[in-house]
Amino acid sequence: MRMDEYLGTVTEQIRCARARELVTEELRDHILDQAEAYEAEGMFEEEAMEKAVRDMGDPVETGVSLDRIHRPQVEAGILILIGLISLASIALHAVLGAYTQEVDGVGYWYFRHHVMYVAAGYAVMLLVYRLDYSILARFAKPMAAAFLAFILIGTRFAVTINGARLYVAIGSLRFFMPVLMVLYVPLFGGLLYSYRGEGWKGLGKLLLWMLVPVFITFRIPAFSQGVVLWTTLLLLAVVAVYKGWYRVSRKAALSVLGILFAALPAFFLGAGMLGHLATYQMARIQAFLTNSWDNNYLAIQMRKILMASRLAGGNAENVMEVAALPGFNNDYIFVSMISAYGLIAGVLTAVLMCFLIFKIFRVSFGQKNQLGMILGCGCGIVFLCQMGISIGMNLGLLPSTSAILPFFSAGGTSIVVSYILLGLVLSVYRYKNILPDKTQKKAVRSVQL
Repeated sequence: MRMDEYLGTVTEQIRCARARELVTEELRDHILDQAEAYEAEGMFEEEAMEKAVRDMGDPVETGVSLDRIHRPQVEAGILILIGLISLASIALHAVLGAYTQEVDGVGYWYFRHHVMYVAAGYAVMLLVYRLDYSILARFAKPMAAAFLAFILIGTRFAVTINGARLYVAIGSLRFFMPVLMVLYVPLFGGLLYSYRGEGWKGLGKLLLWMLVPVFITFRIPAFSQGVVLWTTLLLLAVVAVYKGWYRVSRKAALSVLGILFAALPAFFLGAGMLGHLATYQMARIQAFLTNSWDNNYLAIQMRKILMASRLAGGNAENVMEVAALPGFNNDYIFVSMISAYGLIAGVLTAVLMCFLIFKIFRVSFGQKNQLGMILGCGCGIVFLCQMGISIGMNLGLLPSTSAILPFFSAGGTSIVVSYILLGLVLSVYRYKNILPDKTQKKAVRSVQL
């Protein structure tokens, strides 16, 4: 059998079209390598090729074996976890809606919209799960540039609240700009991958790709989201450098990135001293440091509510007190949950979120494809930072700020963005045996040998 006929028969057995090109390339390389080895032993070219093809075994059996390896995968553990988290989120907002209906008469309206956003987010997650994430490497630069252009244009026409350009409206849809910036993280993962093999010049370009979105986020201003974005982008760059993607001294590059990470608190200190922070932002920081009742009213109220919460079960008085505060279903959703269901429910929620993040990192670092690895890590870091800031602020460990607990905080943009990032992680897992990195040994080799 000729090589082309053999390859055609093998790929006919593989149901995933995306995997056929990969398998064909790998098998052809293996046959050609083996044929060259036979020629080196003294065989004629045609005889060597025929023997190399015969050595591959029955094409149908080989194709069936490869089909079992190179097929889309489903990460059932993550799907089960997100199902539980989604149901818990809906149950929480149902209770909050019932209580706040008596206060402002719109509690059920918020609940219905939350259910709608969760359903829409879940649908978008399944759509992203089926997409080929490798497009983020092929078109990383134009996609990142288009995204930043959209954000810049959006901030010019955004609805301003307390001096911050927070919402941009497109028809009947409103997007919360600070949260939308998180979608830059997977694009930056594609940029890191596209600059592989370059030296310090490439890292300099990557630094610009980091600074521009962070500068935009701080200018909105949305400092908590800016911290999440800056931390995530820097940590992704650290992972890429540590993996040896660039032709630079690893130690020197990691030192530079460490200095940049330390520059963030210095930036806040300098901005505060020069008067670039808003009055309310300085008041929040001062209140946190001095524990002043006048300036730190919300944090002190949260502590009182937590102290009065039950171990299990809700406290109606607590819930009504929380519902009267701004951000009870968004920034302070963790305290609202403890008030509605008890301290054990809060601990279980934190454990579920930690386990989900652990699963995300496990999926990411288990990838053969380096692009998939960096994309999954980015999503995991975003969730970890958001959860840390949210719970830390709710427990009074961090200054009051705008915080998001992924999948729980109210707001269509934050909910849908969280599901998009999780869908990307599921896509990475789905294609783990279909899009292995070209520098890695492929699974097809183990089938033939």
